[in-house]
Amino acid sequence: MKEHRHPHPHIDPRQPRDGTRPGTNPPVFAWKPVPGDGTYTLTVARDPGMQHVCLREEAGQDPVHLPTQAFAPGVYYWQWARGDCTGETFRFEVTREALVLEVPAVEEWLRRFPAEHPRLYVRPEQRQALRESRHGTRAAAWSELEAAADELLSESHEIPEPPFLPDRRQDYSAFYETWAPIMWDSRRFVKGAEILALAYLASGDERYGRAACERMASISRWDPEGSSHLAHNDEAHMSVIWHGAKACDWVWELFTAEEKSLVIDQFRKRGQITYEYMHDHGCYGVTRFDSHAGREIVFLALLALVFGEHIPQATTWLDWLRPILCGIWPVWAGDDGAWAEGPSYGLAYVTIMTMFATCLKQGTGVDLYRRPFWRNHALWRKHCWPFYAEWIGFGDHSERWRGSWQSNARLVEIIGAQTGDMRCVDYVEALRQQAESLPVRGIRGAPEISAQSYLAQEQKTQSTGPPESPVLRVFPATGRAAIRTDLADASRDIALVFRSSPYGAISHSHAGNNDFILHVAGRAMAMPSGYYDGYGSDHHTHWVWHTKSHNCVTLSDAGQIMRSHDSRGAVENAFEDDRLTYFTGRADASYADRAERCRRHVLFLKSHCCFVMIDEFTARPGIVSCLQWNIHSWDRFTVDEQQRTFALRREASSLQGHFMHHHNGFFSLSEGWDPPPKRAKPSEQWYHQYHLRFTASGLYSRCVLGVVLAPGHTGLRPAEVTTERNDGAEIAHIGSDIVMTRQGETMHCRGVESQALACAIVAGQRYDIDDRGVHLVS
Repeated sequence: MKEHRHPHPHIDPRQPRDGTRPGTNPPVFAWKPVPGDGTYTLTVARDPGMQHVCLREEAGQDPVHLPTQAFAPGVYYWQWARGDCTGETFRFEVTREALVLEVPAVEEWLRRFPAEHPRLYVRPEQRQALRESRHGTRAAAWSELEAAADELLSESHEIPEPPFLPDRRQDYSAFYETWAPIMWDSRRFVKGAEILALAYLASGDERYGRAACERMASISRWDPEGSSHLAHNDEAHMSVIWHGAKACDWVWELFTAEEKSLVIDQFRKRGQITYEYMHDHGCYGVTRFDSHAGREIVFLALLALVFGEHIPQATTWLDWLRPILCGIWPVWAGDDGAWAEGPSYGLAYVTIMTMFATCLKQGTGVDLYRRPFWRNHALWRKHCWPFYAEWIGFGDHSERWRGSWQSNARLVEIIGAQTGDMRCVDYVEALRQQAESLPVRGIRGAPEISAQSYLAQEQKTQSTGPPESPVLRVFPATGRAAIRTDLADASRDIALVFRSSPYGAISHSHAGNNDFILHVAGRAMAMPSGYYDGYGSDHHTHWVWHTKSHNCVTLSDAGQIMRSHDSRGAVENAFEDDRLTYFTGRADASYADRAERCRRHVLFLKSHCCFVMIDEFTARPGIVSCLQWNIHSWDRFTVDEQQRTFALRREASSLQGHFMHHHNGFFSLSEGWDPPPKRAKPSEQWYHQYHLRFTASGLYSRCVLGVVLAPGHTGLRPAEVTTERNDGAEIAHIGSDIVMTRQGETMHCRGVESQALACAIVAGQRYDIDDRGVHLVS
């Protein structure tokens, strides 16, 4: 059965992909479902004719399978079959370097988990030692937990069932004003139950435990088929199951018979609704990749582990979830650790996944944290979310809330404790110090207590991983790159964070491939513009999602293809030596309606501490466009039309831009947004924004535009830059070094003749830039 290949992993989720070397052994197998009844058969063989079979298993009715045993190193071929349908034969190789991670069947999970409660994070036999530790190793953490629990005791432990939501398509403001309080109030209420249950688990004080029981009994009186049904208000539905299973597990013996019946019935119904939604309406991770389901798979697993003996369907849920959670996840990331939906949404979803990974490790000994994703995710956060950042960007939410910084620190700390990789200890401490000066987001108000952090107090180690790159770090699986000159000292750090994502402009990602954020000595000088005032609001839809709001090029006012899997990008050709760093942002597919290629080449000249960005575009046949270069900031730009320069200053930090363009061109300055954000959310951090666009006049079928960005701060004088056009080349003189972009067939300068796209001469060394990247020329 021949199927069309597609580069996007959500459109074509088959894996292992043909010709690949999976990083984990055994790999997970996934394929597109076909209509009909009956079970799938998975066959793995040593030969392409599928004669020397080493694995043939009935994979059930779901198009996904995770073997329980690893393969010996070597080349394999795999194929699925169902009835008269047979999939293509794909080749993969298991290398000796692949991580061996065998995940036993669910029956073995249930045998290893304790029959009694508690089951999640803590076993019954560990409870007494845990309680004793509040006077010893956990004394400081217990003091914080006790204070939070005591405050919660003074609150009501009853919550009314929420109203139904207005139609967001008819009146978005009315919808949001109803929806937001329901989400935050219910989420805080059940989080409070978890904190109270944790306080009981840690102390044995039944006042805390009974309060948690009352809360869970109250919310269990909601009708799962009513106003909090997953299809109507999934946030309210998730509030019940997010922390509810843990709370019930830790106070199980304190429930009355009536309360126990209530919570079992509630979680049985909500569990089945969740399973049917994620499985029966398309299999999550194979045909379903919607963002919220990435939380629900974890909540369903914990629910099944806590209530398993009371819910006959629980084993079915876990059987389906096993390859999803232990093989296919993460669907928004690769082994290099970056998260395609951005740092903020990655913070929530990866933290949620730690709930399952930690439970599985503690309960069964299966350690998912050994997968390379986890160590690399912490490093991605360290490089792409500076601890001092005024703007984190590249996805929805970018405000500087204390809770966000604390949550980021906790997540990185949990990963360090579970993996034994402590390279981010200083980063965690810096985040926490920074958090002390940040505002609290009053709309949420839930106590910032992490059960995992409290219960993992004694699991930290001091081992370290391999050394880090000195300046450039690239995360190609999700198209991220970071240039950082000083990870520890904000006053000296020049940080350029770049995005060009293979995951497209979908979910919480925007049409902003080849976008960048630039921090100079702790100040955000350039960032994507606009604010997250609600998913799908007028401002979100008609400003934030558009390329015009990002630091990208537009083509005669046209941006990248919006809300499309095909609007893909990539970060390629990464290079670093003592003189410079380089990478390419390839966004050809994002402009495919009018361009054959649209790429951004990024050079960082180390001795000058400045950037050169070279944007090139080639139009589709019969289409011409003008190339427009866009940048956004919180402060006004000043421009020199004659010199083709702009300048920006924020306190002691500065940025000077020099355009390598000596034909007709013009600047456009504007401010604000069209349409502006609604003020439905706390908006004290929604500062006014300013926008600069430089347009290379005329309509072209091909254009190459270079821009030198020279940062400055108290300890750094901006690089001296002059520009000229000479003999088929645009030339930037940066101190004694030069960068040239080819404008015709050949360029000449200083005795250099080249047909490359661009050429740099840095400290006497020549580098040519073309489609293969940057190359040293003797």
